[in-house]
Amino acid sequence: MRRIAVLVSGLVLFAAGFVCGHLDSALPSMLNAQQDNPSKYSDQMLTAYQKARKAVVDLNDMFIATGQSTAAASDVNYFSVSVGGIDVHRDLEEGRGVDPETFAALYAYEDQITNGVKERIFKQFGVDVSQHLDTDDNGRIRYKQKVVQLYSTERLNELFNRRDELRIFSSNK
Repeated sequence: MRRIAVLVSGLVLFAAGFVCGHLDSALPSMLNAQQDNPSKYSDQMLTAYQKARKAVVDLNDMFIATGQSTAAASDVNYFSVSVGGIDVHRDLEEGRGVDPETFAALYAYEDQITNGVKERIFKQFGVDVSQHLDTDDNGRIRYKQKVVQLYSTERLNELFNRRDELRIFSSNK
């Protein structure tokens, strides 16, 4: 009788294991590895971007080292690099207007409320520039109490001509 009980118990355990094994494959698994979100950029695009960014950063560093450019924002100013360098600090100090990329970065501020006081954070700029930035009653950005404007049409055309010269000179190399 004892043998029959052991044999029946073994068969019941085997049957239970067999049924659970088949049910497990039929039911969705609870643990799955998280799938990476597919990027909208191909690996080729990302590699080309990485190479282009490195080249732009290197060229920007050369312009800064030779005194042809200064940066006000914390990241590379692609417009400045494309036209052979811009002295952004001098432009801000003299109130002559700024290039399109600096102008856009100035208006990419963030309002932060601390203890009920609204503070404007210019996150694209270091302390040396942002400490002199504020806004007037009309919401215009000011640097040392002077409204910051975009370059004049003449200045923009001059810079675009410099860009054309750079393209022509560099194609002859």
